[in-house]
Amino acid sequence: MQKKALVLTMLLAALSFSPGCLGGDDASSTETVPEFTMIADDGLEYGDESLLGTNYILHFSASWCNQCRPTMHAVTNHLDGEMYIVVSTDANDGGETKLQEWHTQVNESKEDSTVSAPFTMNVGLAQDFEINNTPTLILVGKDGTVIDRHIGPMIDQEVIDEFWAQIQ
Repeated sequence: MQKKALVLTMLLAALSFSPGCLGGDDASSTETVPEFTMIADDGLEYGDESLLGTNYILHFSASWCNQCRPTMHAVTNHLDGEMYIVVSTDANDGGETKLQEWHTQVNESKEDSTVSAPFTMNVGLAQDFEINNTPTLILVGKDGTVIDRHIGPMIDQEVIDEFWAQIQ
């Protein structure tokens, strides 16, 4: 009996150090954006297919997230003209009117600065990305590949530049 236990222990030890099905450097870690579509406060539909060919940032937030607002202003003003979509993780933010009200509140939260990004709500997409904190920004490349994820505020211009430069 002890002999069998010793053989099994040695076999398990040998398997844990061997490459192949158990992992290794050849495993692909490329994450692609899940399928999604959502209607924003601008009345337009945004989705994984319609955004193919465009680099973009998904900013996961909620109307109650006050620390998200400075990030929205900083990123949209610094990356003016780039695709940036605000996505609520809260089902209570749904509907065009509520999204427009939230967008107005964000714009009124800082003088001389407007957030021109579309505001949307997609709890399912937040769950697919396993979003647990707001703000969380997901950088997506033209081919739908997730390039990076940033958790927490992003207000420093150098940090914004470094984040966006990863797609170049």
